[in-house]
Parts: sequence; structure tokens; C-alpha cells
Amino acid sequence: MKIRSAVVVQNPKKQRAVRLKSEVESFLEQRGVKVKQGGDILITIGGDGTMLYNKKKYSQPIFGIGSDRSVICQSNFKNWRNVLSKILRACRIERRSMLQCRISGKTHEDALNEICILSRDHRVIEISLSFPGRRKIFRADGVLFSTPTGSTAYAYSAGAPKLNPLAKKYEIVPVASYMREFKPVVVPDSTECEVKVLVGNADLMIDGQFIHHVKLNSKIKVFKSGRKLGLLKPA
Repeated sequence: MKIRSAVVVQNPKKQRAVRLKSEVESFLEQRGVKVKQGGDILITIGGDGTMLYNKKKYSQPIFGIGSDRSVICQSNFKNWRNVLSKILRACRIERRSMLQCRISGKTHEDALNEICILSRDHRVIEISLSFPGRRKIFRADGVLFSTPTGSTAYAYSAGAPKLNPLAKKYEIVPVASYMREFKPVVVPDSTECEVKVLVGNADLMIDGQFIHHVKLNSKIKVFKSGRKLGLLKPA
């Protein structure tokens, strides 16, 4: 892939990212890459959250600049010049699978990390979960559906295994399941799940960025998105 143009987006709440934006744009222009809306690639500055937030607005392959704690971003505030130079010379696109959910017929944002259904009142909620070959009602603080990319994040902290980022699977992970009534499950990415909150108030959170209220007994469908997110890697 030959990169001729790029759009650069920073997290406006992080001063370091705001200051770095003009530096990144100058770096690109000095190497013959035009900075414009609708560019060949998207460069995000700020961290994993900045990438997760902007993936909804842009369809281009992404190069992320974050902190030392960033996991998805391909570079950090110290080494971005070196990594971006390699990508501008020769790159490949690593396509990561995402999840989607539908509530009462309305489809919400794609999830690169996870879709979470969490108690809003900090009390245990009762959840009905069904997918091919299994139906379970259990109590927990919530349940999350994690992509392979997100398996090293919230899912891993909640006791699920790490997956290869390109695996054709996803994880169903309870959050503090009462008496461990339900344990993490790894399913093929062709699996479609149906979830209902039977007791309690809950919110649905996508990648920690987008929040939607969940009504009691409303059907939540979780399934593999038809879209994949492209991450730029050195060739």
C-alpha cells in the first residue's frame, strides 16, 4: 500500500496529544504525504481510547500514537517517528474483527474491544443468556462480549483467557458472577447470542466510549460485525 495522504486526529483533552498533532503533520508533509480530510490513512494521537472513539467516524486503516500503557496503538509518544517511517516506506493492513449488538431492532456501534452489559446501580443483576447449544440464567455485576483484540483488556481482568488477535472467536465473560454461576466461554465468531436483563438496572457500554440504557427484558443480540478494522503494520 502506497500512502499518499493522511488525516490526523488528536484527543482534545490531552495537551500532549494536542501539541504533537502539528509535529506529526509536519513529519508527514516533509515526506510527501498530504494532510487532508479523507486521506488514505487515519492517524490518531492520544491512546487506545482515542482510536476506539474515532473508529466510528472513519473507515481508513489506522495508525495510533499513545502512551507506554497503550496496547492497541502501534507506537507511543517516544518511538512514533521510527515506527511511522517504516510504515510510510512499506506497510500492510492487519484486519481485526469486531462485534455488534442490536437492541429492539436498532444496531449500535461496532466494538473493537468489547460490548459490556453492566449494572447501573452497583447491585447484582439477573441475566438470561442464550446461544446455540446453551441457555443460562445467572446473577452478576454484568457480562461482556470480547473480541480477540479486547481479550487482553477487560476480559482478561475478569478471568478470561488471552486470544490470538486474529482468532476467529470471541469470548463471553461474566463480571463478578455470583457464586461463579457462569464462567468465561470462548465461542466461534459465527455465534449469535441473545441477552436479556431480567432483574436490575443496566447499561450497555461499547469499547468504554458509547453508553446505551438497557430496558428490562429487551432482547439484545450480539454478533460478529460485517466490518473489520484495519491496523497499519510495517511490511
